[in-house]
Amino acid sequence: MSDTAQRPRRINSLSELYHFLSIPLVATFTLNKRYIHPDYNLSRLKRFRLVFKLWRNTRRIETGTSYKAQAAIAAKLLEIPKSTSGVVVECGCWKGGSTANLSVICQLAGRNLIVYDSFDGLPDAEANDRYAKPEFRGAFKGPLEEVRNNVERFGCPEVVEYRQGWFNESLPSHSENIALICADVDFQSSLHDVVVNLWPHLNPEGYFFTDEYMLLDYCGLFWSESFWKKYFDCGPPGLVGSGSGVGVGQYYLGPFDWMVDPTSIAYTRKDYSGHWNFDK
Repeated sequence: MSDTAQRPRRINSLSELYHFLSIPLVATFTLNKRYIHPDYNLSRLKRFRLVFKLWRNTRRIETGTSYKAQAAIAAKLLEIPKSTSGVVVECGCWKGGSTANLSVICQLAGRNLIVYDSFDGLPDAEANDRYAKPEFRGAFKGPLEEVRNNVERFGCPEVVEYRQGWFNESLPSHSENIALICADVDFQSSLHDVVVNLWPHLNPEGYFFTDEYMLLDYCGLFWSESFWKKYFDCGPPGLVGSGSGVGVGQYYLGPFDWMVDPTSIAYTRKDYSGHWNFDK
């Protein structure tokens, strides 16, 4: 295992220092006690420890989202009462950095985490997928053993179950109620598979988080009246953070400048509505 997966890197830039110094603010405002359900009895110290662990893990294991985005996920999960059934599902885990942090959050929330991934990188490109290219096959590969080791070292492996396979083969068999979904899947075809197969299992007030918030056509899926009518006979739920991500102290000038800290997250909820129904 590499040194970067064993201990945090040194803080060596103003940007990294800024994110480190933001930990108390994230613990106070993102994990605002006013919105956390009383079931969890989270003191200020417990919230600080959680956010610090999320930050530390993102420096130990390479991840596609920031610890602030993962704190936002924690905040929404901890809104849900313990009496509401449902697992947390992660689709696309790369090297297991996000998985380790989600396992910590799930252990705190008393929920199991199911991880769907090929553990063999991105799939073959489908012809009508705008962003998939044949040369991307196998990109972002994180072998199951590497992911498992990272979670065992830095997360809570006792709450994690791994389900290996391509999404179009593994997701149709999902049966558990879901409290929250995290999708970081890169291709349009993969996002389609995740939504079509898992949305029916999401609780009425369950959350769906996606890392694919910067490209507006990906966001368009959550606003598409034709898609939601075809597959679910309902209006679209919309997407909070479309094009820019939710406000977690990151900054992003897009849609084409990829160099400016684009590591936020976007989300929707099963009972949200992004359907425009006003007319004159």
